[in-house]
Amino acid sequence: MNETFIETLRSWQNFYFMIGGASAGLMGLMFVALSLGTHLVNDQTASNVAAFVTPSIIYFVSVLLVAGVMLVPTFTTLVLGIVLAAGGAVGLVRTTGHVRDLIRVNNEYQDFSRWDWLWQVILPLVSYGLLVLAGLGFLFDQWTVAFMGVWLAVLMLLLCAIANTWSLVLWIVEQGGS
Repeated sequence: MNETFIETLRSWQNFYFMIGGASAGLMGLMFVALSLGTHLVNDQTASNVAAFVTPSIIYFVSVLLVAGVMLVPTFTTLVLGIVLAAGGAVGLVRTTGHVRDLIRVNNEYQDFSRWDWLWQVILPLVSYGLLVLAGLGFLFDQWTVAFMGVWLAVLMLLLCAIANTWSLVLWIVEQGGS
C-alpha cells in the first residue's frame, strides 16, 4: 500500500475523531431536546415532525459513519473509494426522498425561507454528491483531492444537521404556540 496515502490518512485522524464525537454528542442532545419538547407537538404537527427529525438524524449518523470509515487504518484506496461512493449514493437517494417530504410540508405551510432551502435541501444533496465524487477520487488515485471532498462533505452535513435541528425546534415552538 502507498506509504504516502497511509500517512495522509493518519494525519486526518484527529479531525475524524473530533467530527465523529461532535456528531454523536449533538445527536444525543437532539434526542434530549425532542424528549423535553414532546408536549409542544400537537395533532396537527405530529405527522410533519418526522420530515424534519429524520434528515437531521441521518446527517448526524452519516457524519459518524464516515468518521468511523476514515479511521480504519487498513483500508486501501480501492476499498475506501467503494465504501464512500456507495455511502454517498445511498445518502443521495435517501435525501431525495426527504426533499420530497420537505417540499410537501412547505406547500402545506408556506413557511420555508431561502436559508431553509439551503440547509435542508441544497447543501445535503451537494454533500452526498461530494461523498460520491470523493469515493471516485479514491478509486482513481486522486486521493489528495478526495480527502478534501470528504472533509467538506462531512463538515457540511454536520452544519446541515445543526441548522435543521434548530429549525425543527423553532418550528415546533411556532406550531405549538398557535
